[in-house]
Amino acid sequence: MLRIDEWTDFDAYDIAELALAVSDEIYGFAQEGLRELQLLDEWLDEQIADGSCDEVRQQLLQGFYHRLGFHGNWRDYFSANNCDMAQVLLRRQGMPVSLGILIIQLGRKLGLGVEGICFPGHFLLSFSGEEGKVYVDPFTGDELSLSHIELLLRGSLGDLATLTPDHLQPADQWEIIERLLNVCKGALLREERMTEALRCSELLLRMKPGDPLEIRDRGFIFEQLDCPRFAADDFEYFIEQCPDDPVADMLKMQLASLDLSPKPLH
Repeated sequence: MLRIDEWTDFDAYDIAELALAVSDEIYGFAQEGLRELQLLDEWLDEQIADGSCDEVRQQLLQGFYHRLGFHGNWRDYFSANNCDMAQVLLRRQGMPVSLGILIIQLGRKLGLGVEGICFPGHFLLSFSGEEGKVYVDPFTGDELSLSHIELLLRGSLGDLATLTPDHLQPADQWEIIERLLNVCKGALLREERMTEALRCSELLLRMKPGDPLEIRDRGFIFEQLDCPRFAADDFEYFIEQCPDDPVADMLKMQLASLDLSPKPLH
C-alpha cells in the first residue's frame, strides 16, 4: 500500500487510492475497500452512457446516490467510520469529504472536470458544466445555488460572512487528503480512540514536518495516552515556535502540571 509523506507526488495517484492509503495506515484492512473501488469502476463502464458533460454528471450523481445507495450518514455524522474510506465503500455511507473523494474519483474516470472545494465547515464539489460551474453537496448529491452556498458559509462563519470567489477555489489533492485527515483526527478524538488519533497526527506530520499546530495537537494526544515526556517535548516545541500564541501560556501551565518523574519498572 502507498506510503504518504512530504515527498509523495499527490498528483501521480488517484484521489481514492490516497484516501485508502490513509485508511490502511490509521485503521488497517483497506484491501476490501480496494475491491469495492474496482467494482465501482466496473459499474461506470457498464452503466454510464456517453453524453454531454451535464448528462454524464447527472447520470453519475443519480447512479451513485440512488442506484448504488451511497448517502450521508445523518444519524451518526461524526463517527470515525464516515471518514475511513474502506468503511465508506463497504457501508456506502460517509460524510462530505469522504463521499466527495469518491465522486471526484469516478467523475474524473468519466472525463468530467470535477474538483473538491475545502469550503469552511462543509466539503463541496464543483463540476465544469455547459453553462459554467455547477456546485454539488457530496453529502446529498444535490446541486447548490450560490445563495445556498452563502447560507452554508454563514452557518460556519457567522451571519456577517459574505461569499467570495476565494471560498470556491478548487483544492489540490494534498489539501483534500489533509482535510480528510483532520476530520479523521477530530472524529477519533471524540471517540477517545487515542492510538488511532496518534497515527493520524503522525501522518499529518509526515506531510508537513515541524508544523507547530500539529505538534501541539500531538502533545495533547500523548498526554491522554499517559506519555508525559513526549507531551512535554511537543508542548515545549510549540511554545518555542509560537511564543505569542494565546495557547502558549496555557501550555506553560500544562507543562508545570505534568508528572515527568521516571516510572518504576515491574
